[in-house]
Amino acid sequence: MKCNVIKDLLPSYVDGICSEDTVEIVEDHLRNCKECKTHLTMMQTDLVEPIPEQVRNAIAPFKKVNKKRRIQVVTATVLTFILTVIGALVIQDVGAVNQIFFPMVSANVNVDSEDNKEEWESLYFEGQKYLIYDSVFWKKEITNTANNENDILLRVKDKEGKIVIEEMKIPPGSSVKLKRLKNNEKYFFEFKTKNGQYLINAT
Repeated sequence: MKCNVIKDLLPSYVDGICSEDTVEIVEDHLRNCKECKTHLTMMQTDLVEPIPEQVRNAIAPFKKVNKKRRIQVVTATVLTFILTVIGALVIQDVGAVNQIFFPMVSANVNVDSEDNKEEWESLYFEGQKYLIYDSVFWKKEITNTANNENDILLRVKDKEGKIVIEEMKIPPGSSVKLKRLKNNEKYFFEFKTKNGQYLINAT
């Protein structure tokens, strides 16, 4: 450390109000620097009287508080980092937790020449004929995954069979939002498309 910096610290060092780390730095420098050591000696000689014991006693608690505060900040930072890492690993690796915060269900559809009619077919997500948005974490999106070869036509009905979302076309690799759908209600999805195999995701 430069002598000018040490000389700036010497008054606090002489007064005994430096932190332990600063004292260690100053003393380490003084062991190897004759100029700063001479400067310190002159300062100590020029002191008319030492700091009163009452002043030292008043300063001591503040030094302890500063040290304790540093320890608290470091501890809080380390704990926050650890909890963040653990949380990320849990969400990534634990399926149940992942499904809560990032819900998704899929429908695998195989349309062959006999089924390829101009009629609406029911879409089954995970074998279920209807879908309930039972969490605030649902995006309410339907995705025609990128590996699918053709567009799909999709519409949505409520539990009474009333169409709540009219026919819409979804190209491969595209998603549509279904913001009009409400939470905790049953919705039935129907589709039309050309022959082929399809993976459709609801998130």
